Amino acid sequence: MFVPRLPFPEISSSPSFQQRQEVIRQIRAAIKGSWDDVVKIYEAQRDVAHKAKITKMGYTALHIAVSDGEEDIVEKLVKTVSNVPGALEVKNNAGNTPLHIAAATGNIRMCRRIVGSIERGSQLVKIQNNDGETPLFMAALHGKKDTFLYLNSLVYLDENISSPYVRRTSDGNTILHCAIEGEYLDLAFQRIHLYKADLVNSVNEEGITPLHVLATKPSAFRSGCKLGPWRGIIYECKYGNSGIYWTRYASKPIRICSRD
Repeated sequence: MFVPRLPFPEISSSPSFQQRQEVIRQIRAAIKGSWDDVVKIYEAQRDVAHKAKITKMGYTALHIAVSDGEEDIVEKLVKTVSNVPGALEVKNNAGNTPLHIAAATGNIRMCRRIVGSIERGSQLVKIQNNDGETPLFMAALHGKKDTFLYLNSLVYLDENISSPYVRRTSDGNTILHCAIEGEYLDLAFQRIHLYKADLVNSVNEEGITPLHVLATKPSAFRSGCKLGPWRGIIYECKYGNSGIYWTRYASKPIRICSRD
C-alpha cells in the first residue's frame, strides 16, 4: 500500500520559524562586530528581532545593550520597536525586562528612554520578574537611589505593605529589608520618608523585621567601624512622646519605631 510521506510539523517548516532562526543568527553575528548592524536588523525585522533570544539566559539584543551600558544603541533599538505591542515587555529566563536591568544598573537615561518611548510607559514599572521583583524594587535592591526616586515618581504607591512595589513575593522582604542588608542606609532613610506603609515594623516570611537585619550589621554602627557622616544617622536620634525620631539629615523628624 502506498503511504504518502507526511510533511514536517508546521512549527519547523513555516517561514516564521525559519525567519526567527535566521534573525537570531544575524543578530549573534552582528553583535560580535558592530552594534549599528544590530540596529539595522531591528529596523528591517522589528516584528521578529525584538523577540529573538540570542543567549542561553534568554537575553535579547536589547537586554544585552542595556546590560553593556550602550545608551545610544538602546535609544535606537527602543525607538525602532516602540510601536510593536509588548516589545519592551520581553523577559529573559530570570523574568527580567530591559527596564529591570536598566534599573539594577542605575542608568536613569536608559530608564527614561524605555519608559518614555510608549504610551502608559509607567506600566513597565509594574512588571515582576521570577522572584516577584519590579524594576522599582531592583533599583532599591542595588542601592541606586536616583533611579529609585525616578521610578518611584512614576507609580502610585498606596499604604498596602503587600504591594509588589514594596515587598518581594519570593521571600517577603521589603525594600527596606534589602536596603539595610546592602547597607544602603541613606536610601533606607529615603524609603521610610517616602512610603506611608510601616516598613520599619514589617516582617518577611521568616518573621524578620528591617531592624533585626540592622542589628546584624556591625558596620552600620560606630562601634563596628569608622563611619562617614551619613552612616551616623543611627546615632542621631532622640525619644519623642510616641517613639524614636531621626533628627539629622532630615527636614523634619521621622518616627521609625514605637516604644510599645
